[in-house]
Amino acid sequence: MQRFTLHVRMTKHCNANCTFCSSWQELPDNAMKEDDFKQSVDFIAGQLLPLYGYGRGNNSHCSVQYIGGEILTVPRMQLHNCVNYARDRLAMVFDTVRDGVQSNLIGSEDRVVGLQTLFGHRIGTSVDTFGDQRKIVGDPEVYRHMLSKSRAVLMRRRKTNPSAVFVLDAQGVKNAAAEADIAQENNYGLGFRPVFRGGRSVNAASIDDLVDTYVDVFDQWVFKKTIIIQPFFQLLASRLATRSGDSAQLFSEGGCPFQSKCGALSLNLEPNGDLYICQDMADSDQFCLGNAVRGEFKEGIWESLCRRSEHLTSECQSCPYRRECEGGCMSEAIHRTGDPYGRTDLCPVWKSLFSRIDEVIDDHGCDKLRGWLYDLDGASRA
Repeated sequence: MQRFTLHVRMTKHCNANCTFCSSWQELPDNAMKEDDFKQSVDFIAGQLLPLYGYGRGNNSHCSVQYIGGEILTVPRMQLHNCVNYARDRLAMVFDTVRDGVQSNLIGSEDRVVGLQTLFGHRIGTSVDTFGDQRKIVGDPEVYRHMLSKSRAVLMRRRKTNPSAVFVLDAQGVKNAAAEADIAQENNYGLGFRPVFRGGRSVNAASIDDLVDTYVDVFDQWVFKKTIIIQPFFQLLASRLATRSGDSAQLFSEGGCPFQSKCGALSLNLEPNGDLYICQDMADSDQFCLGNAVRGEFKEGIWESLCRRSEHLTSECQSCPYRRECEGGCMSEAIHRTGDPYGRTDLCPVWKSLFSRIDEVIDDHGCDKLRGWLYDLDGASRA
């Protein structure tokens, strides 16, 4: 199967203030104009995707992820028109097109429910039950109240329970286990993500704290919880595939941030039409690939980024977890070394987690763990 991900950021404007926001700008862009959006999608579908090698007939799949800024700040009709245009245009290139949205869900009941009407259950959000990094009018409690209200509305009116991301910064690592317990209690999927060094300075957790947090919460998850928590699910599934000798990974292929071929698998569209490999590289202004509104593409830069898997460091090449990790995040590697082929500073975190995963496989066996993951996957789709 051919898989491609298109991240679409129609605006950098947001109705909240999060201290670790990587898309923060003092003067955020206005929302992308509808005509510019359609022109950009036409350029991507008509010019870039054939160059990337995508086309119908190869069981090709496109995932479109609408991110922000905050998508609820985009006028409703403009958002509807743009999303439907992208669905129709990309369906000319791919056998399957599936889209989803990331939102803080801070908005009126009608806007939040309207988002579900447009995207179905494919909505993700962010949580922070204990910290003070996410605020509305300077108050984290207002943020939490509005998010809780919107989640209740979605459950009551649409039986939708969005999965959530929890950011692990110096404050967040202390609350990770509790956030996992709350997600289990309320039956929504959860993803842990180390704070990203993007748009402005952040209070990053130490590598040692991240190692302890990931390993400890993994131990509290495996066989003990009935929800999917990422990256645990993805990394356990991929490691099981290797250990059991499967020719293909369980459930799905790898994904961000554990893939070295993201140059050929991912593209990010910014509000002004600028193109990057992903939103993290866009926030850090790493290797701009051109501009879709102007019909520009820097093919040489793109080709060099696509060669990352061939030029990983010797340590990555010889690592026992290379197949599952694939060198980690390219953007993080650039932050650490200035080199897209470099090694991410999170390497010790992932090695420690993989080591613990191997111990769990040794203790319980592949078949038992595989069955448990299938149960989780089935429950998440029910």
